[in-house]
Amino acid sequence: MKNKVIRKFPLITGIAVLSSVFLLSACGATSNTANSTSKTSSTSKIKIVAAENFYGEVAKAVGGDRVDVTNILDNPNTDPHDFEPTPDVARTVSNAQLIVYNGVGYDAWMDKLISADSSSKSKSITKVADDVLGKKEGDNEHVWYNPDTMPKLANKIADDLAKLDPSQAETFHKNAQTFIASLAPLQEKVQKLKQTSGVKIDVSEPVFDYMASAINLSVNDAKFSKAIDEGTDPSAADVAQLQSDIKGRNVKVFVYNRQNSSPTVDNLVKLAKSSGIPVVEVTETEPKGKTYLQWMNDQLDQLAKALGISK
Repeated sequence: MKNKVIRKFPLITGIAVLSSVFLLSACGATSNTANSTSKTSSTSKIKIVAAENFYGEVAKAVGGDRVDVTNILDNPNTDPHDFEPTPDVARTVSNAQLIVYNGVGYDAWMDKLISADSSSKSKSITKVADDVLGKKEGDNEHVWYNPDTMPKLANKIADDLAKLDPSQAETFHKNAQTFIASLAPLQEKVQKLKQTSGVKIDVSEPVFDYMASAINLSVNDAKFSKAIDEGTDPSAADVAQLQSDIKGRNVKVFVYNRQNSSPTVDNLVKLAKSSGIPVVEVTETEPKGKTYLQWMNDQLDQLAKALGISK
C-alpha cells in the first residue's frame, strides 16, 4: 500500500513527544503500572491493544467479556506502514496489559511506542509474525493471509490471558477453541481449492502469497511484486516477463491488490482482462463491516471462480 494516497491520523513530532506522554501518564498513574503486573481482579477487565483490527477480533473472541479491546488501525484506508500515532494512541498503548501487533517491520511504529513506554517490560506483548510464526525481518509480512496464523494466535492469546487472570484460564482456552472451530469453513475452502500440482499465478504484490502457497499456487513474478510492495519501480525486464506471462497465458490468475494502484499495475490489470486471464482482487486491510472469516471467504470465492472450481 506504499503508493496509495491515504488518510492518516494527526502527526506527532518524534519519539521525544511520545516519551513525554508516557512520563506524564506514569506520574499520574503509578499504581496502575503495578496493577498491570499483578493478577487481574475478578471484576476488572483486561485491557488489550491490537495494532490491526483483525488481530483485535481474535483477542475479543478469546477474552470475551473479561477483556476490553482497542484496535488502533480500524480504518481500511489507513496504510499500516505509514501510520503516525497520536499522543492518545501512545497513552492507550501505555495503559494496556496485553499488546498484539504484526511485527517484522510491518508496524514499526508500535516498536517505537513500546520502547518509549517505561512500563512495557511488565506487559504481555505478542508480535504475531515473530513470536507466533517464527518470522524475521525481511520475510513476507502479510502473515494474516496464512491460514495457520489465526488459530495459533488464538491459542497464544488464551495462554497470555490465563497468566493475567488464572481464575478464567479454562474459559479463555474454551473460547480459543470455539474461535478456531468458527474458522473451519475457511480451512475447508482452502483444502477444496488446493491444487494437486503447482499452478502458476502472477501477483501485483505479495499480499496474498501465504494463502497462494497454502493452495499450491506458485507466484511467477516475485521480483516484480516485491518492487511494488517496497514502493520502487520494477525493472523493465520484470515488467516484460509479466506481460509475456499474461499475453502467452502462462499463468492461470492475476492477483491484484486494489489498494495499491500505479499506472504500471493498472495497465497489467487491463492486459490480463483483455487476454482472458481472470483477475482476483484482494486487499491488505480488512474491509469495513467484514469479519476476518467473511473477508477471506469473499476473496477465496473469487479465486474459486477464476480456477473454475464450484463453491
